[in-house]
Parts: sequence; C-alpha cells; structure tokens
Amino acid sequence: MEDQVSDLLGVVREEITLYRDLVEHARQKTVLLIKGSVEAILESNRVEDALCSRLRSLEMEMARLCRQLAEAFRMSREEFTLMKLADKADPSYAPEIRSQADLCRNLVRQLRSITQRNRKLIERSLHYSRGLLAVFSNASGAYRPNGLFEEIPSMRPTFSQQA
Repeated sequence: MEDQVSDLLGVVREEITLYRDLVEHARQKTVLLIKGSVEAILESNRVEDALCSRLRSLEMEMARLCRQLAEAFRMSREEFTLMKLADKADPSYAPEIRSQADLCRNLVRQLRSITQRNRKLIERSLHYSRGLLAVFSNASGAYRPNGLFEEIPSMRPTFSQQA
C-alpha cells in the first residue's frame, strides 16, 4: 500500500509540473491573443493540446491508483480525496500529501482565472470580427480591383397581389 501512496504522490508531482507549464503557457497565450498573431496562436494551441494530452494520461493513472487506495482503505471512490488519504495513510506521508494537494488546488485556480481572461479576450475578438463582417456583408456593392466599391443595380422585389 505504501508503494501505491508513493506512486500516487509521483503522479501528483508530475501533474503539478504540468499545471505549472499550463499556467505559464496560458499567460503567454494572453500576450499572443492581445497581439493577434494567428500563426503563433495556432502553434500555441498545438502545444496546449500536447500538455493537456499528457495531463489526461496522468489523470487516468491517478484515477487507477485512487481506486486501488480507496479499496485498500475500504472507502468508496466518491468519498476518496487526497486529504482523506493523508488522514488514513502512514503519518510520514501526511504532510507531503497535504502540501501537494494544496499546491495542485492553487495551480488549478490560477489556471482557471487565466483561462477565463483568455476566453474573454477571444470572445471580444469574435464580437469585433462579427461586427466587421456585418459591415462588409451589408455593403450595397462589390469591390472593384482598385479596392473601391462598384455599384450593383438594385432589384425591385416582386410581391404577389394575391398574398
């Protein structure tokens, strides 16, 4: 059982490292969103996808270890948390389990905050882009090769007298 606790702590440490990377990446993405560099944003998305993929695999490993530890301590998986593990595991592990859980929780909060800010930046950008598209789509003409509008003759609508 101590091996499983040790393995779980190793997974949590790896997750913390990934969350730190994701927080830093999200901060850098804020700068990219403000600058509006499409190529850099696309590359940033690829890096973010790779980090998230690694995080998903760690989460699966963590879930497996938590199931095993929950069974070993005769707890349901739903009630199993790192803090409860700290209470039940060997007392030598308790301080590290608690500190790692706190650190992980704080990093997730930071990431959530930065992600919400980035989402607002993206939403504003989309709103601005939609406004520009509306301006262009409501123009009553087409572009000439020189960039000026060429007037398109309007067509009078035909209405049925029987309607």
